[in-house]
Amino acid sequence: MTDDLTRQDEDLSAARFEAEERHDPPDFGYWPELAGLILTAFVCWLIFAFRG
Repeated sequence: MTDDLTRQDEDLSAARFEAEERHDPPDFGYWPELAGLILTAFVCWLIFAFRG
């Protein structure tokens, strides 16, 4: 099992590589991080706006 963790993509057969690629989680890009940053900035603004 630990050998699978250290194997590089080049060491895998094409069929095994394709199987692993299909099991990868979806890639959402950067929008979750940007949405979190905007939400955090908004919450900070709310805190400072209403607490003085």
